[in-house]
Amino acid sequence: MSLAPQRPEALAEPVRKVGPCWVALYVLANVGMFIPLQAPTTFLMPEQIAQIDPVEKVGSYAWVSMMGAISGIVLAPLAGALSDRTTSRFGRRRPWLIVGSLVCMAALVCIGIQTTVTGVAIGSLVLSAAFMIIGAGLSPVVPDQVPAGQRGVVLGWAMVPQAGGMIAGGLLLGLVTGFSAQYMLMAALPLLILLFATTMKDPPLPHRHREPFSLRTFLDGYRISPREHPDFVWAMSSRFIMGLGYGMGTLYLPYFLDDVLHYEQLFPGQSTEDGLLIVIGVNCLATISTVVLSGWLSDKLGKRRMLVFLGGVTMAVAAVLLALSPTWTMTLVAAVVLGLGYGVYLAVDTALVTEVLPASADRGKDMALANLMTSLPYVLVPPVASVVLSSLGGYRSLFLCSAAMSVLGAVLVWRVKTVR
Repeated sequence: MSLAPQRPEALAEPVRKVGPCWVALYVLANVGMFIPLQAPTTFLMPEQIAQIDPVEKVGSYAWVSMMGAISGIVLAPLAGALSDRTTSRFGRRRPWLIVGSLVCMAALVCIGIQTTVTGVAIGSLVLSAAFMIIGAGLSPVVPDQVPAGQRGVVLGWAMVPQAGGMIAGGLLLGLVTGFSAQYMLMAALPLLILLFATTMKDPPLPHRHREPFSLRTFLDGYRISPREHPDFVWAMSSRFIMGLGYGMGTLYLPYFLDDVLHYEQLFPGQSTEDGLLIVIGVNCLATISTVVLSGWLSDKLGKRRMLVFLGGVTMAVAAVLLALSPTWTMTLVAAVVLGLGYGVYLAVDTALVTEVLPASADRGKDMALANLMTSLPYVLVPPVASVVLSSLGGYRSLFLCSAAMSVLGAVLVWRVKTVR
C-alpha cells in the first residue's frame, strides 16, 4: 500500500508551479547570501591580509581560506540534517534562515575590525558557519517547493546573484572606504534573506514524521551508497571535480594579476584591485548572459547532462587559453569564455542534483552534501596550488590542471542515468 497520500505537505513532492513574486523574493534572498559570501573573500580579505602580512600574504590567505572552508565539512551536513528534522510551528527552513542571517551580519562586522591574520581566520570560520546555516534553509527550498519541470528556470534566475555577486559586491564596496565600513555594508545585505524567510510559505513538519537524530545517524548521512543511489554519487563526484577545476583557475587570480601580469606597471595609475574588478565584471556579464537561458532551455528540452557537459568543457577551454598566453588581453578573453561556460553549467547542474536526491525527508542534508562538493575543493586548492606554483611550473601548470579537472568533471556527469 502506498504511503504517498499520507505524507505531510512538508515532505510531499511539489506539483504546483511557484509564481513570479516567489521567484523574485528567492532571487533577492540569493543576493543577500552570495554578495556577502563572494565579495569579502575576493576583494576585502586578500587586501586585508596583504596589509597585515605583506611578506607571507599567499600562505596566510591560503590558511584563512582553508579555515573558512573546513568548517563546512561538518557544519553543512549537520545543519542540513537538523533542518530536515526541525518541527517548529514556523516551518523547517525559516528558523535556519533567520539565525544564519543574524550570525552572518555579526561575523562580517567583527572581521572588519581585525588587525591580525588569526583574527581574520577566526572571523572567516564563523562567517563560513553562518553561510552553512543559511544554506540549510535556502538550498532545500527549491526541491521543497518547486516542481522538477520548473527548477531549471527558477535556479537560472536564482543563480544570477551568484554569477554577478562579485561585480555587484565590488561596485558596492567602491561606495565606501575602510575595511570596517566596507564589511558593515556587506553585513546589511542578509536583510534580504530575512525578507524572504518572513514571507515564504514554509509548511511545518509534524512531530510524528520527524526522523530520530543521533550521532550515528549524522555520521551515516555522510555515507551515500553507490549501489542504492548511484546517480546522486556520480552527480556529487562531477561537482567536486568541477569545483577543483574552477577553484584552481580563479582563486589565485588577484596574485596572478600582480605577480605575472604586473598589472600596476602595465597600467600606471591603476591598482591590481582595479584590474581584478574589470576581469570579474567581464566574467560576470558573460555568466549572466547564459545562466537563465540555459536553465530555461534545460526545462524545455528535458536534457540537463548535455548542457552540464558543454559548460564544463567550455570552462576548460578558458583555462587552456590563459595557460598558453598569459597576457592581459587573453585574460579578458578567458574571462568571457569561462563566464559563458560557467553560466551554462551553474543552474543546470543544480537542477540535475535536485532530481537525484535520495529521499524527500533528507533534502536539506543531501543538498548540503551536494553543495559541499562545490566548497570542499577550496580546502584542497590552496595547498595543491601552492605546490604547483612553487615547484611544478607556476601559473601555466595551475591553469592546465584547472582545465583537466573541468573536463573530467564534465565527463563524469554522463554516468548519471535517471536524468536526461
